[in-house]
Amino acid sequence: MALTVSMKMLILLVSTISLAWSSHGVEGETSISEEEDAELERQLKIINKSAIKVIKTHYGDIYDCVDINKQPAFDHPLLKNHKIQMRPTSFPKGLFDKASSSSVEETSKVMPSEIGLKDRCPPGSVPIRRTRKEDLIRVKQNPSEFQPLIDSAPGHNFVKNYISTVPYHGAGAWIGVYNPAVSKGQFSNAVMWIENGDENNLNSIQVGWTVNHDLHGDNRTRLFTYWTVDGYQKTGCFDTRCPGFVQLSPDMALGLAFDNTSVIDGPQYHTKVVIYQDLSTGNWWLSFTEDNVHIGYWPKSLFTDLATSASYIKWGAEVYTPSGQASPPMGSGRFPSEGANKACLFNGLKVIYHSELTDPNPFRLTRRKIDNPDCYDADIVKKSKGLDYYFFFGGPGGPNCGN
Repeated sequence: MALTVSMKMLILLVSTISLAWSSHGVEGETSISEEEDAELERQLKIINKSAIKVIKTHYGDIYDCVDINKQPAFDHPLLKNHKIQMRPTSFPKGLFDKASSSSVEETSKVMPSEIGLKDRCPPGSVPIRRTRKEDLIRVKQNPSEFQPLIDSAPGHNFVKNYISTVPYHGAGAWIGVYNPAVSKGQFSNAVMWIENGDENNLNSIQVGWTVNHDLHGDNRTRLFTYWTVDGYQKTGCFDTRCPGFVQLSPDMALGLAFDNTSVIDGPQYHTKVVIYQDLSTGNWWLSFTEDNVHIGYWPKSLFTDLATSASYIKWGAEVYTPSGQASPPMGSGRFPSEGANKACLFNGLKVIYHSELTDPNPFRLTRRKIDNPDCYDADIVKKSKGLDYYFFFGGPGGPNCGN
């Protein structure tokens, strides 16, 4: 019973799905009753915390600077008495090394994509993206698009390179940043997964970029995270949309849009992501961009299998489309065979066996999962002259790519 209550509290945002709606139309035309509107307002008061300062981005999002001790994370029943860890007890060796960002053969100069708030939250507060009424309405209209999908889910396509078996305490990569054309109801992601556990008890932390109109209300390429402890059944959520992730950075936040995205045969942009476990506390930290900004962490107490270590590291991409629609592009929309400056790229793949970011075991990097190679594909992992492990991925999608 305690677990059931915990799960309900975890998904405050998604609880609005239970509302009875009077009618549905296109976005902006949904009709709701006064009672339903009042329920939405009640939910917003629970989700959105009092703001010390408000920061509005140039693309229209609002981030509330909330008291660091009153952020949404601490609505989670397992975190009621959690003591905030303000910084890692130690950093993995190699975290601050400068990667050879253009080491892949024939790749033009690759630049970090700019991302971050243009203003900082005051000391003692952190930025949390404000949930608006239209966000809740989109959840109700398209609930299936608000949760990552198991590999066998209809409409879901994916490509993954992965490494397994040995206990891991983190991983990292540079991910090429593109802006694939995605229609409403669809999404296209590039993702790194840190996982442990069997199918029904899967513990998973994900980080990467996504284009997901139903999630964010636009088609911008954004930083996203997701976590679950039961294989996506009842727990977890994107970013800070439910209690769990502890935000620490005053000017880098989950859900932010990238200012620069790559152009085929033009400027190429990428971003660095690292997830690693603090071996003293067991918390899983998110380090982001080449400046190694520590956005925050997922507390050990959220997890079961991941509380000790990970058994799988995956790098890849996924797309989703509802039945009857042409599937969206993945990555740049080009197949990996087209290579540098055309196909999207994972570069500088690293894992943490103990306390150092290091090259993965090449004999374990032969594992791939590709569900529809006629529409989407990924290279096997290769090693470049610059000594970085990398692979290209992507594909155009199309009308015959759903499953």
